[in-house]
Amino acid sequence: MSTKVAQANLNDAAKELRFKWARARSEWDDAASRRFETEVLQPLEPAIVAALKAMEHVNELMTQARRDCEDRGND
Repeated sequence: MSTKVAQANLNDAAKELRFKWARARSEWDDAASRRFETEVLQPLEPAIVAALKAMEHVNELMTQARRDCEDRGND
């Protein structure tokens, strides 16, 4: 799987999680749901953003490595 595909999959999964949580939250509003949101879901957001940025960086590195290898092959 390419990093672009993995990045898109993670982004889609995060969007689906947010959507499903909003639906669940509309019916589940008690101390347990608020604790779950605070302790589980909220910490995921910066981790997801960091993972997406890291995947983008890896993709850029791989693209550059491919270019470098192609350039050396043409020498």
